[in-house]
Amino acid sequence: MKRVTIQDIADKVGVTKGLVSRALRGKYNVSEKMREEITGTAVAMNYDFGKLRAKTKKRGKCMLIMTSNTLLKRDYWQPIIRAITATLDERHINLEYLIYDENGITADDVAKIKAMDVSGFIFMHNNPETLVRAAEKTNLPVVVIDPKKVMSGRHLQIKYSNFNSVYDLTKLLIACGHRDILFYGPKGESTSFNEREQGFCVCMADSESQGVVAHEILFENSNGQYADNERFTQFLSCHDGVTAIVCANDIIAINAMKSIAKLNKKVPDDYAVVGFDNISESAFDNIGLTTVNVPREELGAEAARYIINHINNKQIKYSQIVIDCETVIRRSIGNISSKEN
Repeated sequence: MKRVTIQDIADKVGVTKGLVSRALRGKYNVSEKMREEITGTAVAMNYDFGKLRAKTKKRGKCMLIMTSNTLLKRDYWQPIIRAITATLDERHINLEYLIYDENGITADDVAKIKAMDVSGFIFMHNNPETLVRAAEKTNLPVVVIDPKKVMSGRHLQIKYSNFNSVYDLTKLLIACGHRDILFYGPKGESTSFNEREQGFCVCMADSESQGVVAHEILFENSNGQYADNERFTQFLSCHDGVTAIVCANDIIAINAMKSIAKLNKKVPDDYAVVGFDNISESAFDNIGLTTVNVPREELGAEAARYIINHINNKQIKYSQIVIDCETVIRRSIGNISSKEN
């Protein structure tokens, strides 16, 4: 009996050989209806699927290293992980996971990294030095996405334009007429929060000739609540001149807006409030938070491309890549259509 080929199936269905190949190998850019028709035809023609598997290109591996807490923040991190997975998959590279306890890193965690048969490492936010150094010693590409702390070494840091974005947000509030402005965020929580605070401070200093007054509330965030409601409400009660609040992220901003409501004040009538991250809750009608949209998918894809290009010996070695962000204006700063931006 004549052996059935991919071309035979293509002729039977009336499509290209390439489309049949993609459908049978589970690739992208094939509709489910067409995939079902091609697969059904292949079965009916007694196509040897074992031969297809034998020709499948050997897949590489990349290790994604993160804490269990990171996995819980699905709204923020999952789009990044999906983009990494899709970009690597196009080049026959599987993404595998190493989950560790950030409060109890062991010698076994370090040993696992050194012994892994992978093409590269991607750290998600948390970048404990012992684990990063272990990955660097393999001489494979190492990427840290949104690093929690600053660390030099032979690895790439990919992060958002934290400094510039908050600088622009603060500049926007000043252009809207605000002069007493408060920065509200965690103290020493991470590199990104520190850069956002710096963006606020530098913008206020650059605008000193306009009579601006900068205030700060920096709180400990060991409990992960992203708020110090008592200090915040007490501060507002004692500082009548403050009219705008720059928050280090959207969760802090939403908590601030709840505290403002408890003081029988309104946003934006009494206070303009801005955040950072553009999480899903920030767009709710009862919130309408002005914020910074972070392109999570692009950040994930950029990390994956860096690994791929290293494998192909085409990547210039960078120490840092900064992804630009976009301001999203909503009602929490009032109507600015008639004001200079």
